Amino acid sequence: MSRKRLAAVLAIVSFTSTAVSAISRPTAPEWSRWHTLRYEARPLIFFTGRVEMRLRNASARRLLETDTLATFLGAELARARSRTTIDPATGRTVEFYEITPERGRRYVFGADSFTVERIEPSGSWEAPVANWTSISKKVWPNPPAPAGGSAPKVYDYYGMLVALSDAPLKAVGDSAVFWVATSHGAEPYKVTVSEVRSGSRTITGPPAGNGNPSARAVPVRELRLRVAPADPAKADEGFLKMEGETEIWVESASRTLLQISGKIPKVPGRVDVELTDFE
Repeated sequence: MSRKRLAAVLAIVSFTSTAVSAISRPTAPEWSRWHTLRYEARPLIFFTGRVEMRLRNASARRLLETDTLATFLGAELARARSRTTIDPATGRTVEFYEITPERGRRYVFGADSFTVERIEPSGSWEAPVANWTSISKKVWPNPPAPAGGSAPKVYDYYGMLVALSDAPLKAVGDSAVFWVATSHGAEPYKVTVSEVRSGSRTITGPPAGNGNPSARAVPVRELRLRVAPADPAKADEGFLKMEGETEIWVESASRTLLQISGKIPKVPGRVDVELTDFE
């Protein structure tokens, strides 16, 4: 698998993990006690993508942290980490970084602009990102305010999905536009409800009483959301290094991410990343 395709796979897996948790915890009783969520990419022949996500508070900030691991025939192929720092009072992304052992990008968000910085580790990649070496830095303006309105918020990819919890997305046809920071500026994405369905998903998690974690069918009411560039001329670019339209399934009340489906360049078929267990 080429480095470009592997990066896309890691991106979709990492993206799913961080997006999974809205600022509020899931409202369903079965999910009320979780502190860790895990996902798995499928179906990929010989390749496995797994991610673990943690949500925690630190110094008046909300942190979404992910660890992603890709393996090929059981051997470690790639690893990545990310952190989104959110101001819980406004829902805005304050800082975001995504790194691998070789390189990374760091985004810092301000009132009128955001900065994209390419970084490399000066020693161990486990060192704090503040100690990494800056390779380049670019400042991009935030989108202007519409006539008679206020300037839209700009999110990282993961912060955007966290913001879904406050979006007016309830019935088929409902839609909302989010501005997402990229390495080439802020881009608008349109999220549209395409289906509302009720069913169940098999998830491993803490049992209702005392005992060991077990796999069971969890009832869930889901929204199926389509995510695509708001500009039709950029429809082929897709979302998060994917091609074309991306689909995500979220629990309707909490907007907890259950599944994401997308097309990765030069990888046959669509790749699905699904929630497998929590604790």
